[in-house]
Amino acid sequence: MSSNVRKCNWCESEVNPKSCQKCQLLDYCGRECQFADWKAGHKILCSKVPKAAKKATEKIDSFQLSSYTIHNIGTFMVTEAQARRGEIVEEREAQDMCYNAMEMVKGSPEKLEVVLRALDHFPLSTEAWGMLGHFYQYEVTTDDAKLKKCSAFALKMYDNAIVSARKLNPTWTEDRSEEWPWGEIDNRPYLRSLSGRAIAFKNMSKRSEAIAQAKRLMRLNPHSSIRDMLCTWFLEARDTEGCTNLLRRCGTNGDTSLSFADVLLQYIRWKKDDAVEKDVKKALYEAMKVNPYVPDLLGVEGLQKDDEDPYYSFGSMKEAELYVTGSRKLWKKHQDAIDYITMLKYIDGVEVPDEEHFVDLLKSGTKFQMKCIHTNLAGSDLKESTVIGTQKRNQCVGRGLETFFWPRQLNRPHELSGDILFHNNLHQEIGWRKTNYGNIKEVPYWRIFLQFCEDDADNDNDDSEDILPSSFGPGQSQRAKYESVDTSSLKCKECNSSARFCALDNECTEFYCSKSCMSNFLQESKPTFFDLKSSTMKVHVSSECSIHTVSLDDAFLVASEHMPNLNSVDVYIDQSFLIKDEFDFEDNNRNIILSPDALKHFFDNVKTKLVSFSFRLDDCCWENLKL
Repeated sequence: MSSNVRKCNWCESEVNPKSCQKCQLLDYCGRECQFADWKAGHKILCSKVPKAAKKATEKIDSFQLSSYTIHNIGTFMVTEAQARRGEIVEEREAQDMCYNAMEMVKGSPEKLEVVLRALDHFPLSTEAWGMLGHFYQYEVTTDDAKLKKCSAFALKMYDNAIVSARKLNPTWTEDRSEEWPWGEIDNRPYLRSLSGRAIAFKNMSKRSEAIAQAKRLMRLNPHSSIRDMLCTWFLEARDTEGCTNLLRRCGTNGDTSLSFADVLLQYIRWKKDDAVEKDVKKALYEAMKVNPYVPDLLGVEGLQKDDEDPYYSFGSMKEAELYVTGSRKLWKKHQDAIDYITMLKYIDGVEVPDEEHFVDLLKSGTKFQMKCIHTNLAGSDLKESTVIGTQKRNQCVGRGLETFFWPRQLNRPHELSGDILFHNNLHQEIGWRKTNYGNIKEVPYWRIFLQFCEDDADNDNDDSEDILPSSFGPGQSQRAKYESVDTSSLKCKECNSSARFCALDNECTEFYCSKSCMSNFLQESKPTFFDLKSSTMKVHVSSECSIHTVSLDDAFLVASEHMPNLNSVDVYIDQSFLIKDEFDFEDNNRNIILSPDALKHFFDNVKTKLVSFSFRLDDCCWENLKL
């Protein structure tokens, strides 16, 4: 862990440490510890590296290609210089040494020795110079007080790496604008050095130079990880325009750092009257879908970065801790933004939504935390803990495993006060759990999730409660209100009232007057139906649809004769409906029925009023279409 406390580099004592007089990078409590560390390997960093760097720098200045062995390797997947002059054998051999060093213990003298051998073998090795820069910047010490000095040494190494790369590749000039893809291996040492140079500038408190270097790197490699830091640096400089342009160009792309930088950006813009409050809430919603743990950690004091274990899972608590510790200084400058986010956690002090909305959140697939008392499906293993729950199949972690199963209870509408099943997506506790509404203790930020998961569902929130069942999920467009039309010839299957909805159910159609009657009959998940009063016949079918045969013949027949407001058609069959998952052990013989006669009848009846006709099938669906 990084620390502001000066300690002896050998015994870790905090008693009056003094810096090494030669390199000024490490501290010791006395000559005894300094001598012991010198023998253990400090002499390599303190004495050998400066001498080797000076010797290699002189050879950069006097570089002659004729002094090295050239091997013709063709023109495929090589740099322009390699295609023109061939590969320098010594460069490749030095690169291989560096690859071996990458596998060695971080900060070890042995690793440093291998890098120095690579530099001696080929003084223009961009990778070797870059690794020396990385060593100074990240592997010498965790003492924050020494960071500026270490970064100054690192900057010299990165500068030599960049000079070497440009000498070997004359077209790699400062003003080059063509992109350099990370996927081409030979580009990576140079791109890493450009990135390291920007970070070294920032650590030396030269923010404007760091931003300029990072912008040049983004021009060459738009997908560089430096964009996360650049976004933060823009915000530190209060350059909201630069940050906005960066996020507009690269998006947040499910990245925790970029997503929460966007939250702070929108907050700052809101306070400057350049945005509205809804923009802040929307950004927070999108960020919490990426990592729901960050908001609660923003106000936590004393978090330390764990340098010993840099590995984490996306969306995990560990990732949240790494982000918060890395962006602590930025957020502390905007305590009002932290206070605002904290206020949104439980608006009006209500910690749990009503039961119907809570189930809607589970069905939406949105990633959110909830604290509850829960058991396994058998009713044992009672726990009270915070979990990440979902009822959406394609959001269940581990759904591709052979042991994964889908509880049939979830194919039926939820009964109020009944059991609530959810899949716990916490990596250490993956599996199905069971609770009930009375045992839900907290759902942080539930109002934010409810507000915007409805937007994700294409604003599916018509004022009439009969338009859609409450459990109908994302992917359906908003229904507009239309004046009453005569559908008296169609009767509700349940109550014999005038029908409002046409439901497709295994090679037949049924009609219903309201969501309650429809829910009573359609026991399976994702019922496929359309509103007879709408102007659009919309049929979207995905893997979550429980019926095995979709008769578009019936749908077109009903639409042409019983939808007087009809002016558009929107049919989409997702490949997931038809393709059998190799881990899906249920019967999955599904198909679609559509005949030329039904289409001709439909167009003959509606051609004078039809404005748009969208019929989309993934390529693999056609062979399952029964024509």
